[in-house]
Amino acid sequence: MSKLFKQIDEKLVDGEQRWTYELKIIFNYQSIIQVTITDYYQAKHGDAITNELILNILQIKLDKVDPLPESHLWNRNIFRWEISYQGKKYRLIFWFKAGTTNHLWIRNCYPID
Repeated sequence: MSKLFKQIDEKLVDGEQRWTYELKIIFNYQSIIQVTITDYYQAKHGDAITNELILNILQIKLDKVDPLPESHLWNRNIFRWEISYQGKKYRLIFWFKAGTTNHLWIRNCYPID
């Protein structure tokens, strides 16, 4: 499968590494054109999770999915999504980047039993 994502930015903000990618998917009936992944997952799950894995999960499993948010914190809808990918289960925690409807902010991803 060809990759439908391309890195467009990488920066360190307040001690947090952030990578931004172009990624074209449909999520909750919205066209998503960008995704930012933070390094939060690396503290506990860096041995099992990579940015490429997260992007593949988004590209293959999140495209055309319309889940409801699980909670509402910090004036945003938080999505806590569980998915099977390549025989393993993962939990992905994300939201829309502040002030956007076309940019997802990926906070965490980790394997689950």
